[in-house]
Amino acid sequence: MSYKLKVIGLLELEAFQKLYKQNWPKYCPEYYCLDNFIEFLKADPQIKNLKLFTLEGEQARYDALFVVVDRYQIFVGSINNTNGLTRQALDLLDWSFGFKCSSIPSRHIEALDNVVRSKELNLEFRDATDLFYMKAEDALMLKVEPPSGFIFKSLSEADAPLINEEWPNHHLGSLYFIQRQIRMCVNAGLYTEETQELVAWCIRLQGGYLGALQVKDCHKRRGFGSLVTREISHRLATQGHDVMALVGPSNKPSAGMFSKLGFRIIDQCVWLRTKPTTGEFTWPDGE
Repeated sequence: MSYKLKVIGLLELEAFQKLYKQNWPKYCPEYYCLDNFIEFLKADPQIKNLKLFTLEGEQARYDALFVVVDRYQIFVGSINNTNGLTRQALDLLDWSFGFKCSSIPSRHIEALDNVVRSKELNLEFRDATDLFYMKAEDALMLKVEPPSGFIFKSLSEADAPLINEEWPNHHLGSLYFIQRQIRMCVNAGLYTEETQELVAWCIRLQGGYLGALQVKDCHKRRGFGSLVTREISHRLATQGHDVMALVGPSNKPSAGMFSKLGFRIIDQCVWLRTKPTTGEFTWPDGE
C-alpha cells in the first residue's frame, strides 16, 4: 500500500493530544510536544517554517500519528509503533537538507534508524538521553526563594544573545530559536537584584522538556542551576503541567541534580542529526 503525507492543523493536533493522555505518563513526551506546538499555533497561526503532518488514512488518525517539522528539527509521535506507519511517515520527508531529530522516544527509534539506513544518510551525531520526569503535584513543592541579592524573573528577548552565546549547542539559526522559545514558552531566569545581571536560566523547549539550562561561569558552584530548575518546574506545575528533562548518561552532575530534586527516569530518548545530501541550508536574515 502506498501512503501520502497529509498536512494537519490546530484542530487535528488538539484531537491527537487527547489520545496521548492514556497510560500516563507513557506518552507524556508526545503530549507535551503537541501542547507546545498547539500553543505556538494559537499565538501565531502563520508561524514560519513549521509543518505538521500525518499520513492519509484512518489508521494514522487512530494512532494519533504526527510528524512535526519545525525549521530543521523533527518531532514524531504515535501510540502504535508496531504497524510501520511511523517509518512510512518519516520516509516520505525530504531529508536532503538534513534534520535534527529531537527527543525521539525509545518506542520510535527503530523506525527512525531504519529510515536513516535505507536512505544511507550520514550522521553528525546520535546521542542517547535519559528522560527524567516529575508529577506536577510534586513539582509544586519545589518552590524556593532566591538567595539574598538575587531575584527570579521571566527571561526577555533581550537576554537571548547572551543565552545563545553561552549555550554549548548554539548554531546557525539558534538565536532566532532562543528568542522564539523565550517569547512562546515558560522560562525562568535568576538575576542580581542590584544590577539585573542574568546569572542562570532555563527554558522549556518545543518538545516540552527543560533545556538550555545554564549558569554563567563566574557564578558556578553556587547551586544556581538547581535553583532555576526548581523555579521553572514550579512555574510549569502551577499551569498543571508535569515536568520533563533529558540528560545524557555521561552528564553525572545534571543527572545527580535531577535525582536529588526528586525526578525519576521513565524512558530514554535519542537526538540524531543527519548530514545534508544536497548542500547546507541557509536561513534568511533574522531566522
